[in-house]
Amino acid sequence: MKINRTFSIPVKLALRLKAVRNQSALVSRAVYKYLDEKEEFSSSDIPSRSLLSAITNRDDVPEHIKVVIQLHLENK
Repeated sequence: MKINRTFSIPVKLALRLKAVRNQSALVSRAVYKYLDEKEEFSSSDIPSRSLLSAITNRDDVPEHIKVVIQLHLENK
């Protein structure tokens, strides 16, 4: 079963989508892919500051890298 939905998208994206033969299928695939990926853990979901902070606590990271990260975190 299918249902119609109305969404706002940027004009530039709409123009690109207009060239696609089966727009509904393309949008469905894109939304499924987006939602499936959201269910998986990704390091991109973690804020950069948190990642950098965690890196400074690791033993396998060279000290000079830790110093640069610390300087960066202190400047923000």
